[in-house]
Amino acid sequence: MENFSFYMPTRLFFGAGSVKRLAKVRLPQGTGLIITGGTSTTRLGYVAKVADTLAEAGHPTMVYNKVQPNPTIEGVRECAALCREQNIAFVVGLGGGSSIDTAKAVAIMATNDGDWWDYIHGGTGGGKRMVNAGLPIVAIPTTAGTGTEADPFTVITNGEEKIGGGGEKCFPTISIVDPDFMMTVPPHLTAYQGFDAFFHAAEGYLAKTANPMSDMFALQAIALIGKSLAAAVKDGSNADARADVALANTLA
Repeated sequence: MENFSFYMPTRLFFGAGSVKRLAKVRLPQGTGLIITGGTSTTRLGYVAKVADTLAEAGHPTMVYNKVQPNPTIEGVRECAALCREQNIAFVVGLGGGSSIDTAKAVAIMATNDGDWWDYIHGGTGGGKRMVNAGLPIVAIPTTAGTGTEADPFTVITNGEEKIGGGGEKCFPTISIVDPDFMMTVPPHLTAYQGFDAFFHAAEGYLAKTANPMSDMFALQAIALIGKSLAAAVKDGSNADARADVALANTLA
C-alpha cells in the first residue's frame, strides 16, 4: 500500500437541526458577518435563524448579501473592507458554494495585505503566500453539490478569469451541514447539485492520487447518491433522502 496523508481540520456538525450548535460552539467574542447572496436565504428565514442562534451565544451579527452566483473579486474586496471597518471577529458563509467561497476569500483578505488576486496561483495571479491566518470561517451550505464546506478552496472571477485559489488557511473552522436548510431546493436544482456531488466522488475515486481514505469517502458518497438522489428529486420534503444527499455532498 502506498503512503498517503490526510488533513481535515474543520469541525463538522451534521444533521437536521444542527444549526442550533452555533449557540454553543467556540467562536471569538465580537461581531460576526453573515455572507450570503440573492434573496432566498433571507426569504426562507435562514439568515434570521443563524443570526438568532448566534445571538444566543452573545454574538451580534451584520449581513452582507451581495454575493453573485459566480463570486467576483469586487465582492471580495467590498466585503473584506467591511470586515476591517467594522472589526468583524468571524465570518459565516451561508448559502451555496458562491457564498462560502466568498467567505473564505474575505476571511483571508480581512487579515492579509494586498488583493485576493495577489494570492492566486495561475493566470494573472500574483502567486504570493498567505502570511496571516484568516478570520475564523463558519460554513453553512444550503445546497448539496459543491462540498466547499469540507475543503480549503475557492473559485473567484475577476471578470475575465475564473480561477480556483486557497490553501490550508482557507479551511472552515466550523461547518454545519443541516439538511433542514436544503428542503426547499427545487427538483431540477436538486438533481443538478446531486450529480455535481456524484462527479466529485467518481473523479476522486478514479484519480491517480486516490488513496484508501479518499476511496472510503468517495464510495460512500456514490452509494448515498445512488440510494437517495432520485427520492430527493421526486419529493423535496423527504427528510431522509435530503440527509443522505447532503452527507454524500460533504463526503464527496
